[in-house]
Amino acid sequence: MTGKDDTIGRSSALLLSTLVYAGIASVGTGVMLNGVYFITRDVFAFTDLQNLLLGLCVQVPYIPAALLAGPTSARIGARRLLTAALIGMAVVCAILATLPPLWAWWLLAPCYNVCAGMQWPIVESYIASGRHGRDMRRAIGLFNITWAAAIPPGLWLISIMHGMPQVTFIVLAVMHGATLGLVAFWPLQPPHHDSVAARHHTSDAYPNLLRASRTLLPMSYVLLYMLTPILPGIFERLGVAAAVAPALGSTWIIARVGVFAVMYWRPGWHGRWRILGVGAALLISGTLVVLLEMNVWSAVLGLAVLGVGQGMLYYAALYYGMAVEHAAVDSGGRHEAVIGLGYILGPSLGLLGGAMPIGGPTVTAGVLFMAGVVSLVGSTAAMIHYRRAQSTRPVADDSSGKA
Repeated sequence: MTGKDDTIGRSSALLLSTLVYAGIASVGTGVMLNGVYFITRDVFAFTDLQNLLLGLCVQVPYIPAALLAGPTSARIGARRLLTAALIGMAVVCAILATLPPLWAWWLLAPCYNVCAGMQWPIVESYIASGRHGRDMRRAIGLFNITWAAAIPPGLWLISIMHGMPQVTFIVLAVMHGATLGLVAFWPLQPPHHDSVAARHHTSDAYPNLLRASRTLLPMSYVLLYMLTPILPGIFERLGVAAAVAPALGSTWIIARVGVFAVMYWRPGWHGRWRILGVGAALLISGTLVVLLEMNVWSAVLGLAVLGVGQGMLYYAALYYGMAVEHAAVDSGGRHEAVIGLGYILGPSLGLLGGAMPIGGPTVTAGVLFMAGVVSLVGSTAAMIHYRRAQSTRPVADDSSGKA
């Protein structure tokens, strides 16, 4: 085997190992960031407002954790920091498996999210670093499909183990512990990323596309995490059994997997502005349908539309960030911090709506108005950037098929 073949082999092995890791870790994310609200409603009879407050408490530490991932990994090594985060998540899940008093949940769930905030920027850098153009897009596509497809099983696990949340957390603790064996074989830092080579695989429009996508991405998470904590209440009011609701709540996640797969197989979306506008429109319309609470099937359809729009914005933002910012852990940290902003604003928006003296359509209208304002700002920014970059076109490798 030549030196080049050996390098390619090691790169492929690392990519496969990282994808396996992302899949296992995302089951935990599915439970702790999307499904824990079904558990608290079932075990502690949480109201919508209590779940929104818990969501805010859980998400606040995510932004500083994500932003600190880059500097910390530079000092001690990305693999070592990821190992510490893994141990932390496993310990939190093991404690939650004992069903501790209610106050402990308010402490432990945020601790889990600190570890998750450190984890994902590192994993994203291992996925993308050393890759360029089509090779990077395909690696990011596989990553998106893997982590997104692994989140619904976390919600299904809650449905299957309804009435036995202890078992759910035992499974998560074992899974996090098992991934330590994968990480042990990774290099201390992500592979070297050639910034000179990177410039040959991007166009002058990419920085503007990155700014526009990072303007719209937090809006998607604002809507998602305004909605996620109150989904149990929505399904309950629509007459859905508690054991079935988590599975139905995974609809948007499954739809997101679908759009990730389409964008992976049909990569012609890169360098095109309309993908951002379409994604934002689907996001807002899907949220509206869910919030109207017309019936179960309309809610499921709204979640699916929401998932497609969110997936389009997420894929674009991650790819442009890694392409422009050289696949660094810091780039993943900024990407996750933008997501964290949505994590925080979403529950805050829901709490604001719940605190209003009038509910129902008024709150819904207020939510959609705020979402529309954010969307308008994002779309305006995108148009400005488009005017500046309209004379540029995607680089040759994007159309020729060469990596």
